[in-house]
Amino acid sequence: MELLEIHGFNTNAADAIETRQYTAKDYLKNQHIFLKRLADLLDCDSKAGAMVDMQIANLEMAIEEVS
Repeated sequence: MELLEIHGFNTNAADAIETRQYTAKDYLKNQHIFLKRLADLLDCDSKAGAMVDMQIANLEMAIEEVS
């Protein structure tokens, strides 16, 4: 058995990894989690904080539509 290494990855191990299929709901939930964490770091009175809060509300509506 020949062991190949390309850019630091063992190709045999990389071939054994199964791909994961993401649904639209999974994608939206991941974005929602990220924005919630970002909102905790930002000041809610700042412009950036307000924009993140608006985007969180939009994502919550989108998740409900997809569900």
